[in-house]
Amino acid sequence: MLHRLATPALSCALVLGSLASCSGSSGGGAAAFDANTYIGTWTGTWTNTTFTSTGAVTMTVSQSGSTFNVAFDMDGNVFGGANPALENFSATIASTNADLVSITSSVYGTVTGSLASDGTLTLNGTGIPGAVDRFALTGSWGASQITANVTITFDNSSVANGTATLTKT
Repeated sequence: MLHRLATPALSCALVLGSLASCSGSSGGGAAAFDANTYIGTWTGTWTNTTFTSTGAVTMTVSQSGSTFNVAFDMDGNVFGGANPALENFSATIASTNADLVSITSSVYGTVTGSLASDGTLTLNGTGIPGAVDRFALTGSWGASQITANVTITFDNSSVANGTATLTKT
């Protein structure tokens, strides 16, 4: 059951991470945040490296003024439950980053994160329903590829790890 629980944290982290960072090229630059780098449809896979499960992930990023809108869909048994429905998240765009400030999801819990102008992503989730206590995602987001690593900590203090790679389509 723990292997099914680790998958949703990775998906959530990827979705929110897509707002915050990934790699492939230089991203938004060293100083100024270039939102156009991240806008588009991203598809790929996630892998739970602890339990060797895998699945598809799709994310669509759009911009409205100073807000990133992200539609995130991770396939598989997320957090030990059924395949979750697509979720929508938003992040505030600033001159040097995009911030996801305390968004609550019925699947991923309370999520916070940041995407820096250089594509560095950090994403954290707490208060996750079920047997997952928290997750921490780090990654990089470039013009053509997102890569992410996530550590999921369960209520019993055991840990699972995962990775994800998405490509702009």
